[in-house]
Amino acid sequence: MRKLFLTILGILTVQAVLAQTDESQKYMRGSLCMMMVEHPTLEYNKDIEQVFEKMDIPERFNSHDLGVRIIRFANDKDQQANITIFAKDNQLGKKFVSKWFGRNKKTGAFKIDLVKERGNYNATKADVENALRQHRGLSILEDAGENLIGHTYWVVNDVKYVNQGNFFKGMKDATNLAMSGVQAASTKGKSLEKAFDNKAAEAFDFLDDIKGFRVKITSYLFRLKWNEDIQNIFYSNYYTDEPENEPDKVKGFVNDKDLFSLEYVGSVTNTSSKTSLSGVTSNEAMIRKVCTRAFDKNIADLQHEFADFRIKALLVSTEPLKAYVGMKEDITESSRYEVLETEIDERGVTKYKRVGVIKPIPGKIWDNRYMASEEGSSESKLDATYFEKVSGGEFYSGYLIREIK
Repeated sequence: MRKLFLTILGILTVQAVLAQTDESQKYMRGSLCMMMVEHPTLEYNKDIEQVFEKMDIPERFNSHDLGVRIIRFANDKDQQANITIFAKDNQLGKKFVSKWFGRNKKTGAFKIDLVKERGNYNATKADVENALRQHRGLSILEDAGENLIGHTYWVVNDVKYVNQGNFFKGMKDATNLAMSGVQAASTKGKSLEKAFDNKAAEAFDFLDDIKGFRVKITSYLFRLKWNEDIQNIFYSNYYTDEPENEPDKVKGFVNDKDLFSLEYVGSVTNTSSKTSLSGVTSNEAMIRKVCTRAFDKNIADLQHEFADFRIKALLVSTEPLKAYVGMKEDITESSRYEVLETEIDERGVTKYKRVGVIKPIPGKIWDNRYMASEEGSSESKLDATYFEKVSGGEFYSGYLIREIK
């Protein structure tokens, strides 16, 4: 059975196909599941929850969503412990593995469609026959485990509304006082002053309505434990595409509550910064803007802090050097990125070799944050972030870049 699995999985010609100028072409990416801890007793909890449920997984990850996005705990004294217990009690590690291998809940059968899709493995009859002669199955298995399954992440966001009402009330009072002074000091341009005063009052009344909306988010990062020992047990003892002939494997997978688990990596905490009202026409729009930017900031900080979680992006052009990353990923003038060439080692496993280092060009960092264009940001008009070479030889479109801390 294992030989059959290895044959089907692709034992094929492995190609991590990289885009030349189109990011829609695939390369091996991490897989991400995101959830949020709700606080029903806190103001705006329902609004935040509705925004989160509509959010997409960051585009440089594959979505590994399990169908549940909102979770709740009886108390929040130790959220890391709460989340760890939740993952164990609900066997999330096993659920992630089941999703990877398309497990049929009714029959217990597995399939490898998602592994093939995300790894961009291409199988033909000739490939399979050639693989059998060359015994290349294990290398493809290692490739999928090291570059795909082993990079499955779970981020849990603990979101709380922060009341800044008094701060914004003070701003409104100061604005009204200042406008009164301007009107008293001048008898000219009264219509313009009145229009400006009304506009300011309208804006700050809007802020009063949502009490200076801010959120504090702590994001907890977990990773699926997947190594050679775990994968060997899974493929030997549990994997089956013929459940009617191998009921012991089906039963064994269901009963194993220990093999598949998640390991805690770390956390980051941020409070959302002041958000421009440009483009915002309602309380709901303001909440969406604040929360979206705050979530993006935490994902970026997790990538800064934890090397294994750092995304790779395609170098889509070499003259000039540019990539589709920007302020949403927290790129600054001091950021540095390594340029990676994809190689296949002697075992047939995909590896990444550094061939140089690049840095962003000042004034050429793309503002790809949510609603940046509505704010009139000049950098939002860029089509990407532009880089200059720090070191290395000749680069080619389709190389990958990854942040260096």
